[in-house]
Amino acid sequence: MKKLAIILLILGSVGLMSCEDVFLEKPDTTGTVDLNEVYSSSKNAEAALFSCYRNILIHGWPGGWGVGHGALASISGERSKGYSWHGTNTIALTGLSVNGTDGSDGGADHFGNNWSNIRKCFLVKENIDKVPDMSEETKGYIKAEVTGLVAYRYMGMFYRYGGLPIVRKSFEATDDLNTGRESLETTLDYIIELCDSAYMGLPAGDWSADKTGRLTRGAVLAIKARALTYAARPLFNSSTPYLDNGENNDLVCFGSEDVGRWQDAITANEAVLTWANSNGYGLINTGGAGEGQPNPNALDDYGTATSTPANRETILAYKCNTTNMWEWPGSTIFYYLNTSRNWGNNRWDTDLVGLLTNFLELYYKNDGTDQEWPEIGESTPRDASDWLEKIPQMEARCLADNIFPGFDSYNNPGVYNYSAEGWGRSTANMGKEGEFPQAIGSGRGCGFPVKFYYHAESRVWFEPPLFRLAETYLNLAEAYNESGNSSKALENLNKVHNRAGLPAVTETNTEALREIIQREKAIEFYNENQRYYDVKHWKHKDIANGIIGGSMRELQFKIKADASGSNNLAVNLESYWDAESFVAFWSPRMYLEPIPQSEVNKGVTVQNPGY
Repeated sequence: MKKLAIILLILGSVGLMSCEDVFLEKPDTTGTVDLNEVYSSSKNAEAALFSCYRNILIHGWPGGWGVGHGALASISGERSKGYSWHGTNTIALTGLSVNGTDGSDGGADHFGNNWSNIRKCFLVKENIDKVPDMSEETKGYIKAEVTGLVAYRYMGMFYRYGGLPIVRKSFEATDDLNTGRESLETTLDYIIELCDSAYMGLPAGDWSADKTGRLTRGAVLAIKARALTYAARPLFNSSTPYLDNGENNDLVCFGSEDVGRWQDAITANEAVLTWANSNGYGLINTGGAGEGQPNPNALDDYGTATSTPANRETILAYKCNTTNMWEWPGSTIFYYLNTSRNWGNNRWDTDLVGLLTNFLELYYKNDGTDQEWPEIGESTPRDASDWLEKIPQMEARCLADNIFPGFDSYNNPGVYNYSAEGWGRSTANMGKEGEFPQAIGSGRGCGFPVKFYYHAESRVWFEPPLFRLAETYLNLAEAYNESGNSSKALENLNKVHNRAGLPAVTETNTEALREIIQREKAIEFYNENQRYYDVKHWKHKDIANGIIGGSMRELQFKIKADASGSNNLAVNLESYWDAESFVAFWSPRMYLEPIPQSEVNKGVTVQNPGY
């Protein structure tokens, strides 16, 4: 056993108040709400449950990870890195560090928050039977829900850190707090155990409409499926670790490459589809073109799947529908992901999170072929007419995800705040000053993200999708391809590819199809917190060459000298070209997150290799 002093939040309450930075030392019973009061009524107990939902499911989103400012897309080759005070800027330029405050602004996770939030779940599970005005059936459901929430957090930590301590209860002051990290295998087994237990305790079908957003059996199956998909990928599913960790290699590597892990992933993801099909969920494709054909309603269907609350493709979403832009931390998610003019709380703080050329190049044209964009080294800038011709040729997801120079947003047509004129700031790096081939600016990129706000009009919030069925289909495509079944891989891949309005993929070579599937996953889940971990666990060949590390590029737009009105207007664009914006840092140690140095200094912590 590898000793690690777990950072756990010990409170005399269930955590109805925010106190995320208290380390595990001794129980604090001075809180204003004690256990007896919390579990004296259903109302209070349900508030404790909902606090668990809010704190657990925010994992990885702004407000729920270690970086104080920014979003994961800014360190995964999707968006630019933000301002100098953003944690994403620090990570992009210098890499992950062990020297943040409990991981904050050092690693891309808040290590201590994981354990404090898990403890809150166990407190609910251990005390819910005390509630006098709650039915036994409801108590059973709540126990299953918090068990599933613990599984969700363990799943996220599993692919961030590797092997983890196994916690089965809320710790007390008399307990041994120096609990050891267990192997990858033991950690994965525990996640599956938690999922199986939660599954058996949850309702067989879906919740009633007034309980939308709570864990279902389908959500628990999706947690299990994602964990097993990560377990099958090359980073863990290997005979040798990515960096030698001596006697602790089993924390970061299974020690063997086993194709059977892909079959486990297939079984788990097929179970998600079976549940979904039996409970009214499905991939949204309303075009009626038929199996294997491009969906003519691609923009609407993809926009609905990623933006519309309670849509039938989303198995689980994070429910935080606050309209208060100054509520902290509740509005933090929207602060870094709503770049529109509707957002009034320090909107300038997201000025430098524009779309990178690196990612723009991944999108297909609407006929399924590759677009031809400017490259560094070209002898002359391209006329703006070239740009204005190319954007309407792009696939639906590209148009739903971003607002581009010269165009109103495709995802909110007719809405002034989503128009070129009404956007209220530059939609890219642009200006009258500056000459080819130099960069006019850096950070505003080729466009701004508007994903999650399809037909949102003035709405400032969205419900972050945590599990969409598109992920299940792409997990299956990946797993079948790695198992040598290209026919089934294509069947599942094309469910998503066709829904996006693109013609069917026919490639059957395993290596070539792997790249196509990985590209599809990148596009479909742009800005959804998946690419940063996907490329690490794939050990993507370009991880150091323009994804996490390497040259990050942004298009530059020259504005006409006599331009008037908004620079975003098509009539004001003169020319454009590509330029390097910054060089991002990469080291193989970054395949997994570091344990905070504060834990290492206690003398019992096993650090991940390379830190």
